[in-house]
Amino acid sequence: MYYVVAGDIAYVMDSIDSTPYGAAVNTDGTIDWDCTFDFDSSMDDELLEYTAHVLHNLKQIAQLTQEYNKVFVK
Repeated sequence: MYYVVAGDIAYVMDSIDSTPYGAAVNTDGTIDWDCTFDFDSSMDDELLEYTAHVLHNLKQIAQLTQEYNKVFVK
């Protein structure tokens, strides 16, 4: 599982090829896994662009992590 927290939303991918989803973040910074949600493509353009950018970076982080584990960890 890969995730990044930005503000009050956690952007989550279970695996590199999985469909991303969001989760609420509690006031203490923990993720509320009982409050997950799918991203809605009908959100306003600015939020949609921001979400796509965050998820793109999250996918890159996941790919780098996977590459690192294959090359350096045996």
